[in-house]
Amino acid sequence: MIKRRYGIALALLVAAALLLRVGYVVTSEGSKLSHDEKNYSEQAVRLVDKGIYAYNEEVPNARVTPGYPLFVAAVVKVVGTDHLTSAQNTVRYLQCVLGAAAVLLMYALGSELWSRRAGLVAAALAAFYPTYIWSPQLITTETLFLTAFLGMLYAQAKIIRENRLRDHVAAGLLVALAVLIRPQVLPLAVVPYVIIWVRDRRLYAREIVTAVGAFALLMLPWWIRNAVTLHEFVLTAKGGMGNPFLAGTDPYLKGTIDWNEAQKGDQFQEGLKRLKEGLREDPWLWIRWFTVGKFMVIFKTPRLMLPAPFADIFTALHLAFAWIGWLALLSFRSRPLRFLAIGLLMLVGIQLMFIPVARYAYPMYAFLMLGFGYAVSVVWNRLRGTEDFGYPSEYRF
Repeated sequence: MIKRRYGIALALLVAAALLLRVGYVVTSEGSKLSHDEKNYSEQAVRLVDKGIYAYNEEVPNARVTPGYPLFVAAVVKVVGTDHLTSAQNTVRYLQCVLGAAAVLLMYALGSELWSRRAGLVAAALAAFYPTYIWSPQLITTETLFLTAFLGMLYAQAKIIRENRLRDHVAAGLLVALAVLIRPQVLPLAVVPYVIIWVRDRRLYAREIVTAVGAFALLMLPWWIRNAVTLHEFVLTAKGGMGNPFLAGTDPYLKGTIDWNEAQKGDQFQEGLKRLKEGLREDPWLWIRWFTVGKFMVIFKTPRLMLPAPFADIFTALHLAFAWIGWLALLSFRSRPLRFLAIGLLMLVGIQLMFIPVARYAYPMYAFLMLGFGYAVSVVWNRLRGTEDFGYPSEYRF
């Protein structure tokens, strides 16, 4: 009976998530494309019409990984380049389906880590979180990446719990899929192996080799393309980190960078120069900016502007679940919490090196939703004095 109730609740959440996302896309048709959306659309047309894989220019390059561009190009190929607006809308509706699938994966992950109740709370947050409802309307990587990323985390959780060879294959493939959409998640591939090594005091070399092989299998076409076309090995992408790194060396975004001058040389080296000078002249300002300052910019304001008073309400609710999620994860009181906390801290650490933008917190919200789900489940069971069908337990890990 309890399992059936959770199944019905999950079905309703997934249906509501799909309807909300489709409804937003319908009401937003005809909106102007952003810079990135325009680049991805033009790249897809270029690939379909000319067979050239190139982002934001006409000659072949590897500035972005191919996961999302190929997704958009496949839709453009089917619908036709003569009907580009229809193709773009098709991409958006497919992303609505992917957004609903992410809700399902959120539930599965929370249930795998702790309990159905924790999973259902996290899934409800994912279903109704305004930024997640809004994002399928954008022709950008966010929605596709979130679904692949949650699948990757689920496979990694299965490694920690059951450690079957097929779980390592699935994790390797899903890490590759996520990396092909957004490369910055690659370091998270090591997290489950660190967890089980600490737990079992064993390296699991065969399993690691299996996962690496699965990862390489999916990455191989991209590597071969780059070797043949660009005559070099490119592990993920060559988008260039100089610009976002340099932009991140402007403490509290006060406009201290002379971009006209910076564009004449190596922007990464210019960023390093500014960082060294800043640490020498005002170390406290720069240390504060590269830690607490950027952290607050990334997490304090959600990536979606709403009209008043909804903006204030949304920001307050966003801060509530975010801080509760952070506190739960950083308690490190169980292995599932440590698994998520390590992954989240790795992503945050990477992002703190670059310009702080709320957009890049998009996949990090998933960790906080799961942490919030855990916290709600613990409080609920302590208030009711129960431990069945919802109490986060260590036995799974």
